[in-house]
Amino acid sequence: MLRARGWSNLQEARSGLASQMAWLVNTGRYPNYNLYIGEAARKDDPQWQFETGLDCVLDGIAARLASGL
Repeated sequence: MLRARGWSNLQEARSGLASQMAWLVNTGRYPNYNLYIGEAARKDDPQWQFETGLDCVLDGIAARLASGL
């Protein structure tokens, strides 16, 4: 999709789709989507990346401790 529209990265895609997404959200026809975008964490958010990485590390430590190694 990026190449087909002439975009080279995700930021260009976000910018290119922003007006369409705003229109869809403002129609009120997609209440579940509206909830999702209001509460969702972006995967390129540094806080989300840190928390997810920390959860993975802690899960690994917990699994190691639980196995008795």
